[in-house]
Amino acid sequence: MWSKINELSRQSLSQMQITLKLGISRDTVRRYQRMNEKEFEELVSSEILRRKRKLEAFEGFIKQLLQDSPFLSAAQIYDRLKEHFPDLPEVSERTVYNTVRLVREREDLPKVQECGRQMSKVPDCEYGEKAQVDFGEKVLRTSKGSQVKVYFMVMVLQRSRYKFVYLQNTPFTSKTTIYAHHLAFNYFGGMPRKVIYDQDRKMLIKENYGDYIMTDEFAKYVKAAGFEPVFCMPYDPASKGQSEAVVKYVKNNFLAGRTYVNIESLNDEAIGWLSRTANAKVNSSTRLIPAEEFKKEQPELALYVEEIDEPEMEAREYFVRKDNTLLYHSNFYSLPIGTYVGQGTKVLVVKNVDSNELEIYDPTDFSLIARHKISPFRGKYINKDEHASSRSRDILESEQILRTLFNEWSDDSLLSRFLKELHDNRPRYYRKSVTSMVSLLTDYDKTTAHNLLEMFAESKVYNANVMREMAAKVADRMENQPKRNPVVTDTASHMNDLTPEQRSIDSYNIIINGEEGK
Repeated sequence: MWSKINELSRQSLSQMQITLKLGISRDTVRRYQRMNEKEFEELVSSEILRRKRKLEAFEGFIKQLLQDSPFLSAAQIYDRLKEHFPDLPEVSERTVYNTVRLVREREDLPKVQECGRQMSKVPDCEYGEKAQVDFGEKVLRTSKGSQVKVYFMVMVLQRSRYKFVYLQNTPFTSKTTIYAHHLAFNYFGGMPRKVIYDQDRKMLIKENYGDYIMTDEFAKYVKAAGFEPVFCMPYDPASKGQSEAVVKYVKNNFLAGRTYVNIESLNDEAIGWLSRTANAKVNSSTRLIPAEEFKKEQPELALYVEEIDEPEMEAREYFVRKDNTLLYHSNFYSLPIGTYVGQGTKVLVVKNVDSNELEIYDPTDFSLIARHKISPFRGKYINKDEHASSRSRDILESEQILRTLFNEWSDDSLLSRFLKELHDNRPRYYRKSVTSMVSLLTDYDKTTAHNLLEMFAESKVYNANVMREMAAKVADRMENQPKRNPVVTDTASHMNDLTPEQRSIDSYNIIINGEEGK
């Protein structure tokens, strides 16, 4: 305020004009105009000293916390204050931060990092002994402004820090991981004796307390190539920190700001980047140039003679539709209810040529979601019963109970024909009708239930209430009380010899119309 009043005064504004402009009293303007800078600073200092801080009463507690644990943040101290003092006044996080900073400066308690896990530098290995492998991903923009995610594998020779990177536009699988190794070993002109990995599902099925169980494909490749895989313990960054650093290097140097054209040109650009930058610049740890060190390491690498063809791009990302299906080659394939979790939900689809199946995986952990036979047609909906909604499952279960009751499993049976007619005639009420039929017909013995079904089919009765009325009349006329029979699940052994008594429809018409004497 003092600075603003003096600035306006220098612009030749009167006291009244300054009063109106700043919205303060004329006495305040007059008092500030009479103060020089030194007098104003003395006034401010005295005001600060007289002002009581909101957390002044808690500064002793804060001091004790900082003495015991100087690494605590202001947010952590705020939580401790609320924990120990229920009557703590309402203050902002900024007030807590300022108070903590004041106590630190006054008591000379600088913030220090909490002493975590003790690390030790990994000693240099022999030339040609070890390499490290890691994976990464990054979203790039195309020339049209759309986004595409690229996945990459890096391999770095541990002694020389000589690097290789291979990129693709689908997540890595065992086959593509093997192919990336093949390209890396050819790029190096040989292979190291050991390669260090995380415990990744693309290579490792189970740790098994050191007796590693690798995927079949990767195990065959390791045996044929002749190197030793070494899998790190979980949460052990020191074991393969070099490859993790290279992943960051690829993201933040090579891929940063790069426009995606296609994966082939991106891999060509990566080889150029390796030659002029990644392997040509002085390494920050060794202070040596990887390309120069590689000249010493390359003769120590083991001979690599494997021949591997480039695998077909077997895993592709597909969007999941709202109805929990995916569209593949003009056909809709069902997915379990709940697979769709919002716009942008994706799955990985692998075409298994040997079995002519689609294998659908979760992209986060590569767990199998579903498997479908590939349809040769177009515009079809390929569904699995276990993927059905609760409504569809009710229908399937009801149909199953009826087929078990009548022991009629063929498509030409009386039950199948009637259910088809019922569905065609009342599609919206099919579920209610079928469940009602189950409740009705299982109250009778099998012979009566079969005769009732014949009557419904002959009379073309598709209304569940009418079915119930007809059954009640038949029961009354025939003085046949319902006998509840449990549904037998193993029909093959219990019902093959059962043949229901056949009765003409005229008999039932006579009963319903009350004409028993005719």
